[in-house]
Amino acid sequence: MTTYLQAEHVQKRYGSTVAVQDASLELRQGEIVALLGPNGAGKTTFIKILATLLTKDGGHVEILGYDLDRHPEQIRHLFGYVGQDTERSAYARLTVVENLRFFGRLRGLSGKQIDGQVDKLAAAFDFYPNLDKLFVTLSGGQKQTVVIMRAFLHDPPLVYLDEPTKGLDPIVARRIRSFLKRFVSEEGKSLLLTSHILPEVDEMANRVALIHRGSIPIAGTPAELKAALGATEFVEIEDHLPADTLDKLQKLEPILCTVQRDPGWISFGVSDPMAGAEAIIRTLRLDHIQAGFRHHTVTLEDAFLHHIGELTEKFDA
Repeated sequence: MTTYLQAEHVQKRYGSTVAVQDASLELRQGEIVALLGPNGAGKTTFIKILATLLTKDGGHVEILGYDLDRHPEQIRHLFGYVGQDTERSAYARLTVVENLRFFGRLRGLSGKQIDGQVDKLAAAFDFYPNLDKLFVTLSGGQKQTVVIMRAFLHDPPLVYLDEPTKGLDPIVARRIRSFLKRFVSEEGKSLLLTSHILPEVDEMANRVALIHRGSIPIAGTPAELKAALGATEFVEIEDHLPADTLDKLQKLEPILCTVQRDPGWISFGVSDPMAGAEAIIRTLRLDHIQAGFRHHTVTLEDAFLHHIGELTEKFDA
């Protein structure tokens, strides 16, 4: 499988603040890789470096055979980019199609090439009724759709998307996810997206890179990251248990691990949720203890907590 992007030991500082620290990542042809991390973890800075919008302070990046430091101009023709500045990234008083034609010309496309791509993308997003509307009159979801269409105008092999569905309604977000997955699977392109929306990452990503404090300590498929916990479900009990009862619970055969992912709750990892719940309830009854009870399937947030060892901010559910 062809490697489209190879980033090794990338570093970036803002004065004394370390934004990206020794971050390495590989992106192959025909895959979607998601950067998963809380706000402030370094996702946007890292992707802006790869998109030549920021200069790095250290490390090596190669994109489709070109060195990022020595061949930035060649690299800029090889990727599309969607940032988080939708409102400011298009001309408000131009129509959608005028915006796309303008940016297509900046990419060096002919009028025929632009019209062909606009037609293809409008069909994919069911966007024909909006092509002649002024950008300023569009809804937030429609504006984001235009920005995504613009990133795909020149048919790039690689696209970076920084929080592509943040703040969008579920219908628009689903349409965008569907397009992106189809783009990769049918055309053999590659996507690198940043997100802290867990269901989106779980649904879309072939591989997930966990980023924390500017570093990427581990990457793998969503299934691999979650499987590392050993547990498939968590049975959770309100955290007001006596020490001896907690000790008994932790020693139960169905219990594989114990974590505290939410304040006020203790999570017991189990492979069999029925057996785990029964064993926990039986122990609580023998100790005459009543406590709140709930359970959840292992998530990428659990995987992040397991691999990183701390969680300073909740991810979106």
